[in-house]
Amino acid sequence: MQKMKAVIEHATFTEIGMEREALGKMGVEVVDIVESGADIRKEAVDADAIMIETLEIDKEIIDSTTRCKIIAVYATGYDNIDVKAATEKGIFVTNAGNYCSEEVQDHALALIMASVRKLFLYSQAVKSGNWEKKLGRPVRSLLDLKDLGVPIKGIPDITLGIFGFGRIGRGLCRKARCIGFKVIAHDPLVPAEEMVKEGATPVDFDELLARSDVISIHAPLTEETRHRFSYNEFKKMKRGAILVNASRGAIVNEEALIKALKEGQLQSAALDVLEQETPPSEDNPLFKLDNVIVTPHCAFYSERSQMELRRRILNQAMQALRGEVPDNLVNKEVLAKIGRK
Repeated sequence: MQKMKAVIEHATFTEIGMEREALGKMGVEVVDIVESGADIRKEAVDADAIMIETLEIDKEIIDSTTRCKIIAVYATGYDNIDVKAATEKGIFVTNAGNYCSEEVQDHALALIMASVRKLFLYSQAVKSGNWEKKLGRPVRSLLDLKDLGVPIKGIPDITLGIFGFGRIGRGLCRKARCIGFKVIAHDPLVPAEEMVKEGATPVDFDELLARSDVISIHAPLTEETRHRFSYNEFKKMKRGAILVNASRGAIVNEEALIKALKEGQLQSAALDVLEQETPPSEDNPLFKLDNVIVTPHCAFYSERSQMELRRRILNQAMQALRGEVPDNLVNKEVLAKIGRK
């Protein structure tokens, strides 16, 4: 009997000892793409399981596989996988589900607070020598004494708009309301009564744009949400509003965002995700703007969430290799394709 094979690509953890041990007990050969420098296109051909994080698994790779049972994604998002092609091939596609919901909520809230309190602008001003010692406070300026002069609202006077009211959006709503934010939300897939139950006021998209002082994005990347926030949307937002994105970079049109920030239509932006991330372009104009906070797609991370992520993906791969239907199945249509319920 031919030995089973699992191909693993990991970008945010350094070793796969746990995976090697568990899969080894099942008699599975493990190929570490990162450690070996192997070509995913070559190794996928005879793989029984593909456990992937950032690499793209396109239709060409999927069609080349001869015995693949599962593509398990070390993430919540899975837009790097051609799910349709996998379904047609009878391959399970799974993701990590809600493994890092708390971490993303906390990171988004941190970005929101840093933005509304202008922590990075004040810190930069002080480090540049702008301090009025007599008054005991930073001067209301940055560089040429203009950008930092935008008034800071008190938290109870700020309306936070949440775009996408799934698990992360709801958790952010609860935490933001505890601090004192007024919360409105838009999600066409969530009943209004569920938003009301969490203390958010449901609104349509245009009202979200018009009423929010801060908009935090928590929606998946789909054809409908790609570039959902572009220049026309920014023009509908309050002048001086703040945009936060800890979801998917391509939901925001970066070129339009840069224009809105330079024109002052938006006061600032705080981004954990970019349109191009692997690697990000060194000459991205966002990196040169003082009113932009950028973190390296790390909202998901904590030691706890990292271990939970690995356990979930490993378990899904082992389920599929045992002939079971894995947890967190993304392409449920595949069950009919392979004659399973």
